Amino acid sequence: MRRQLTVAAIALATLAAPAACEASYGNGAQIVSADFGRLEQGDDTTTYAAISANGRYVAIHTRARNFFADDDPDPPGQIRIGGIFRFDLETRRLELVADGDVRDETTNALLLRGAQAPSISGDGRYVAFWTAQQLVPADVNGNVDAYVRDMTVPARTAGAYDLVSAKDGGDVPAAYALPAAAVPGGDPGADVARGAAISLDGSKVVFRSVAAATDLPDRPGLDTTDAQVFVRDRSANATTLVTRAAATGDPAGGAIGPAGISGDGSTAIWTGRNAALQTRFVDGEGSDLPGFSYYLWRRIADGPAAPTRRITGFSDPDDAACQPSEPVLFDEFQTGPCFGPLARSELGISANFDLLPAISADGRTVAFLTNSRPRPNVGAGLGLDLYVTDMSPGRSRKDATVELTREGSSSGDSPPIDSVAISADGRRLALTTARTRFTLPALSQLGEARTVPEQELYVVDLADRTVERAARSTGGGDIDSAVANDVTLSADGSRVAFTSFAGNLFFGDANRRADAFVVTRQPNPPAEPPPPPPGAGGPAGTIEVDADRGGPRLGIGSKSRRRGVVVLTVGVPAAGGVKAVARARAGTPRKLRTIATGTARARKRGTVRIVLRTVRRYRAELRRRKLLRARVQVNFVASRGGRQLRGSARVTFRQRPR
Repeated sequence: MRRQLTVAAIALATLAAPAACEASYGNGAQIVSADFGRLEQGDDTTTYAAISANGRYVAIHTRARNFFADDDPDPPGQIRIGGIFRFDLETRRLELVADGDVRDETTNALLLRGAQAPSISGDGRYVAFWTAQQLVPADVNGNVDAYVRDMTVPARTAGAYDLVSAKDGGDVPAAYALPAAAVPGGDPGADVARGAAISLDGSKVVFRSVAAATDLPDRPGLDTTDAQVFVRDRSANATTLVTRAAATGDPAGGAIGPAGISGDGSTAIWTGRNAALQTRFVDGEGSDLPGFSYYLWRRIADGPAAPTRRITGFSDPDDAACQPSEPVLFDEFQTGPCFGPLARSELGISANFDLLPAISADGRTVAFLTNSRPRPNVGAGLGLDLYVTDMSPGRSRKDATVELTREGSSSGDSPPIDSVAISADGRRLALTTARTRFTLPALSQLGEARTVPEQELYVVDLADRTVERAARSTGGGDIDSAVANDVTLSADGSRVAFTSFAGNLFFGDANRRADAFVVTRQPNPPAEPPPPPPGAGGPAGTIEVDADRGGPRLGIGSKSRRRGVVVLTVGVPAAGGVKAVARARAGTPRKLRTIATGTARARKRGTVRIVLRTVRRYRAELRRRKLLRARVQVNFVASRGGRQLRGSARVTFRQRPR
């Protein structure tokens, strides 16, 4: 088993020079909010993407209405507004997980709140989410509830969905107190955090009760107050209270934001109040101040007596030397055993401060954001900055915590860090920020900085102490719109999923909506030889296409295979991306339509192979007509410099080759 990276190793790494960058996330990105069977992007906004640990599947939440199957129409008089879908990066297949909001077709009134906030298991089989729709017969409470979908079982069939927000010891759904006023689309009940709610094996899910008293986990009446965190063990049908008073085990509540679970299911994290009921404080630090919120951590695998701990703070009760005989006078400048790594509380007074830390698969490495300064306070702005800490037993908060970024004084280094995610192995972090320079020497910045400030995607390598920009246009330049918050990583950080309005992350983006994308880390290509001289041509037997007069050319060859397959060979002058789009007169009415697409990546100058398969909707027509004559447009973008070449050729898609 791969050894988990600890913060101690990170601290020691600061003594060494940063490693050279031998790989990067390249140019452009793979769109995953698209139906490749129909060759259609989403017709509305996609808001979130959660990638599986194995890097193959991405669960997306979207408002798009054109992803439903042809044999899956809207209910009579109603319309479905998107939902959650799962994209397979290997097969490019898009599958429905659960329907989104349901509205009245005439009035557009919200009838039911649909699936939101997806999290996906390590192998992509299970997807957790919340919804007000009743997806199992036992769910009769009319509230929002937490569910898990098993993707090996067809949607809307027995066994496809598992009700997670159920009472301990069985599958009886939770009951909730009625709200003061009815809530359109479903009363409050239970929710899950997107991207952080399910363990890698899919057996454990963390959820939170929202805005209503409940009978969870196993109470006879509605005497558990709201804002509690629970963990559901799906294999044992066990529901466990996480937010519990240390002295009595009673519900402590106070969870004001989403909760997360480690990949191995051992540890829960959340943001909450009422911390003094649940964990240790140092006498004199003012634990009962109204409105104060804290980052909290509990290793639930250690049983009911497992303590709740604070991830960070301006005190350090984990320091064995902190044994004060009288109250400690806290300020921002003193140091000593009882003083923590931060000059102030990590979240301070903020009614809606619901940031969730990021946690590694073993629950030990935690990355978090705070607007507090390090102790002693040396002065800086109030923007959020990034820290990482080690929750291993016996370590004080001061010893285990490392500051990774610090807000600067100029426009390029002052924007806040807006969100953070962590890879399961604990090595890489993904950030979103409009910051273009990272001035604190804890991280060495790789590559060129963005020319114009915009919220961007960055990846931090904790072992190499580097930070690099991970989202670039197909030509290698800046993307033309912001990256949204709350990105996700595969287990080793080699793939990152995110959403963005950017229209230059792949060839042909034309829907003018936010889409979901994946970038993949890959070895940097070797130095390329100079392009061939004008007129040198491509591979023997190909059609020459002059894309830039007097410049290098693309060589395009083709061969028809059976059942609507055409194999292209494309000669390119350098490393880069190649995309081919075939259009033919087809459909009803018969007009020029896209019938096949394909992509390839050239590592160096030479020839690449692209297999074009007729998309599903035109295969019956091909069988009837025997052949479809098409023109293929080929686009090439060089990895370095972004130079573009274009060419075209005539091809024939045949049901049977001659």
